[in-house]
Amino acid sequence: MILAVDIGTSSMKGGLITEEGFLFSFHRVGFSADSLKGNFSFPPELWSQGFLEILETLGASRVSAVAISGNGPTLVPAELNGKPLSPALMWNDDYGTSSLISDSYYLPKIHWLRENEPALYKRADLFLSCPEILYTQLTGKSVMVSPQKGYIPYIWSDSELDKHQFRKSAFPDLVPMGSVVAPVSATALLKTSLKAGTPVIACGSDFIVSLIGSGAIQPGRICDRAGTSEGINYCATHACGDSRVRELPHALEGLVNVSAILSSTGSLFEWYRQLTGQEKYNYKETMDGVNAIPASQDHPFFFPSMKGENLWEFSNGMFAGLDPGQGKFELGRSVMEAIGFAVRRSLEIFEELDLPVKELRVAGGQAKSPVWNQMKADITGKTVLIPEVEDAELLGSACLASCALGRYKNIREASEDLVKIKREIYPRKDFSEIYDRKYTRYRRACESVVSFYQEYPGKE
Repeated sequence: MILAVDIGTSSMKGGLITEEGFLFSFHRVGFSADSLKGNFSFPPELWSQGFLEILETLGASRVSAVAISGNGPTLVPAELNGKPLSPALMWNDDYGTSSLISDSYYLPKIHWLRENEPALYKRADLFLSCPEILYTQLTGKSVMVSPQKGYIPYIWSDSELDKHQFRKSAFPDLVPMGSVVAPVSATALLKTSLKAGTPVIACGSDFIVSLIGSGAIQPGRICDRAGTSEGINYCATHACGDSRVRELPHALEGLVNVSAILSSTGSLFEWYRQLTGQEKYNYKETMDGVNAIPASQDHPFFFPSMKGENLWEFSNGMFAGLDPGQGKFELGRSVMEAIGFAVRRSLEIFEELDLPVKELRVAGGQAKSPVWNQMKADITGKTVLIPEVEDAELLGSACLASCALGRYKNIREASEDLVKIKREIYPRKDFSEIYDRKYTRYRRACESVVSFYQEYPGKE
């Protein structure tokens, strides 16, 4: 079986995937709250420790290949053997305020390091992203994964390294995803129970891998991938040139990934659970409590932000319409509906750009909640598809490994065969009518919220 591992922002997950594309076993490793404070504080040693825990829990004897994806564009300065030299420059912390102008998601971070930590910059033998640091520690070989040629400007090129006078020796060669990095080496830094010679597969960025693992590789298909942040990714045949969406090359050449980025949905929901003292509740308890609050019942509107179209970005948020009789589950329904309204608005933007929306493939932690999936269907009015393996990053990595092992001719063939839809959730007419009215009210209220923000006392 393939050991697929994904390094997330607040946790890392691993699973053994069978040749038929089923999840045989699964383990999740959470990162402590202290490690998530931001501002150059995340210890990358947690990735190595997490990998060892996943391997110990799932067992190495069945592993035929290792495939690792991770959040990007996180970056770590490291020694030649992959040993980290400092905390990670995480993808969601702002190190891009330097004077360097580049399409690269990585070079502004390295320039920040050169300007602010010059001794550390000089000590670094390599600059590695989070899956690549584990590749190096397992095999002794360093690479940087590019999904396809169209992504080179967003990673780095020789000409740009020359332009900005970076040391080329610190930048590993680019290799295509779905290729073999190298076999596990007994002499590499990370000592494991894996057999020496086990192939390690290049997978790279988790959001790209999730497109493959959700089956969003045909024009018109959408992957709604939710974790700490949420990306609603539309597989398109052409770019739209609209500033409301982010457009990048797709995992497959010739296609475009048009996405709406909801930067705070998962972290917002965790904030709500902490605010209401539910950290020790399991998610089902929280969801059952929220589900017990009727959609038709009056409860507050929640505005994660007060900055126009970006109302889903959690900053300077507010509840409106609070009453004394309301409790934690009314607040929870308000928070979830706000996220659902942001998803609906994202789909509306796609349709305004002549990208028709029929259904939504969900992936990530939210995809495991029947309550949340039904609410999304009701709010958006679209069918929600639940894959057999909800953690699309794991299955996507398994698809890439299956190609590298010669089981499939190409990525599209692997994805079409291994991605299976186990459930379809349809919008309920009576709930959709309720949410149509609420959404109209919410959108109108957004305009008032933006006006209020202009006079908000805390606004600088």
